[in-house]
Amino acid sequence: MNPAGAAAASRVLVVGSDADVSIALLLHLERAGHAVYCVPGPGDLDAFVRAAAPHVICLLLPAAPDGTWGSALTTAASAAKVGVRVVMVAPSREIVEPLAAVAGAESALARAEVLATPLVVLDRRLGGPLAAGPAAIVPPPPGVAGVRPGTAAGPPAAASRPAAEPPAPARPRASVDLMALIDEELVDEPRQRPVLTRVEVNVSLVSEHNFYVGATRRVDSGGVFIATALPPPTGTRLQVRLGLADGRKIDLEGEVSFIREKSATTGRQPSGCGVKLLNVPGWAVDAIDRFVLARQPIVYTPP
Repeated sequence: MNPAGAAAASRVLVVGSDADVSIALLLHLERAGHAVYCVPGPGDLDAFVRAAAPHVICLLLPAAPDGTWGSALTTAASAAKVGVRVVMVAPSREIVEPLAAVAGAESALARAEVLATPLVVLDRRLGGPLAAGPAAIVPPPPGVAGVRPGTAAGPPAAASRPAAEPPAPARPRASVDLMALIDEELVDEPRQRPVLTRVEVNVSLVSEHNFYVGATRRVDSGGVFIATALPPPTGTRLQVRLGLADGRKIDLEGEVSFIREKSATTGRQPSGCGVKLLNVPGWAVDAIDRFVLARQPIVYTPP
């Protein structure tokens, strides 16, 4: 039996290393008559999109998406523009919702929602109607019946639908200005009053995250550098759960003070943003200052 409103023999491409969610989707969607393809990481997404011509791309984001997900979001946004439905899943909505517009996603779901009801990824009520895959890109993979090369599978055109079921209004797709879309998700009205956004970061001797210092060479003149492919704009207020090297965690408020883009001048240094930590207690300052004796911090002096 197909879920209500879903097209028969839809091809679903699941991308990510969350084994529990991948298995749940594979079992339930195939049982419902859909073809499911699983890709363990985002690096090969573009090649698999061209090979499988999916109707739905389901991105399983980790708790802390790294730079490898940047190109995957771009690929997903391009696929969404030609009719592929994009669904994003992450451990919490705080992680997935700011990135949903960037990838042109129709649905942003928490991991627990998908594990409880795997067919929710095809629920039309969470977005527009289940769209067909891109037409005239590549023929569908062998084994998918009823689809001719160069044509798209999916529901009939809107004109042939019953009058009682008008097509759902299309959600806005990601524009060229991706940072403006992120800003819309992270900042509520009025725009003069930023909304605190939660983020968890653990700094160790080998993490891409690191502390940065200012003129005094102490963390109280700097903060923490968060490695991310999609940093929020400067001035964004954050709630930071900071994991120290000794295993302790501390909840702090912070504000994005600078952004480091990936470029030839930064070499292998990761892109990300520097977050100035506010009201850091003395014991945490001392612990961080001891840590930076073992790992060289980033030095940043405001222009």
